Amino acid sequence: MNTDTYTFRGQRADETVTLVTKQHIWLLMPIVLVWLIIVAVVGATLLIFGASRVTSILLVVLTVIGLAYSFYFWFTWNNSDYIVTSQRVIKIDQGSLFNRMISEAEIHRIQEISTEIKGPVRTLLNFGVVRIKTASDDSKLDLDDVTNPYDVQQAIVQIQKQTLQPARASRQV
Repeated sequence: MNTDTYTFRGQRADETVTLVTKQHIWLLMPIVLVWLIIVAVVGATLLIFGASRVTSILLVVLTVIGLAYSFYFWFTWNNSDYIVTSQRVIKIDQGSLFNRMISEAEIHRIQEISTEIKGPVRTLLNFGVVRIKTASDDSKLDLDDVTNPYDVQQAIVQIQKQTLQPARASRQV
């Protein structure tokens, strides 16, 4: 995603967007599985009962259910973002159609960043969790199922270095 033109509501005047990423597209796999099941059920129904009013109604009902399910999964995935700026790490989590949670951690308050890739699918497709611990009362921010978690971690570390080096240099003078 082009971060030069990316803006978001609540962005500070002196804040630049460095990285915008999403959860891995593999999380949309349940949509494919649902459509495979729908095709299998419709196919079996057509083989058993042939083309009839019952199979036509079943086809319409299952298609509507499949479309609603697909839209729900895509909507929650598409509206969840992880934004790394020059000042903050922001997690926008669209939990459901009417449930959105936005969390953030200030770059200068981050004390520890770690990554975890667990399991064969996540290892092969290179997605996992970036865990961020901050200085405020042992609070943490987890970026779940992020694509290329090590790259995201390193982007945050680079911003920290750029942000903290001028402050250290001014203290030494």
